[in-house]
Amino acid sequence: MAFVRSKRVGPYEYYQLVENRWMDGNSRQRVLLHLGRYTTVEAALEGWPKEVGGLRRFASQRRDKANQLEKEHSSESRVETTLKRARKAENLADDIAAKLKRLQDLRDQGKI
Repeated sequence: MAFVRSKRVGPYEYYQLVENRWMDGNSRQRVLLHLGRYTTVEAALEGWPKEVGGLRRFASQRRDKANQLEKEHSSESRVETTLKRARKAENLADDIAAKLKRLQDLRDQGKI
């Protein structure tokens, strides 16, 4: 059965979903998923969909802004910078959505 442990990195505290395994007579912990600042599985299941939605909205707004800048004949570098921020937000949203799917799969498998 998996459990949540905390990990201190500098002044910050992060949480990981881990499971214990026995190897060569010793207990070893294997990280199943990094929860970040979420202290519980339930909090991550509730918070990650909101984060994904917010990041996708932000990416959409940045793309709209880039289109507007193109119509206004703004500098190419400004348009590219705006699109780069949109891509970065979209990639982060994809990463969080994948973690959410993994967490839901672990729950469905009865590991948490």
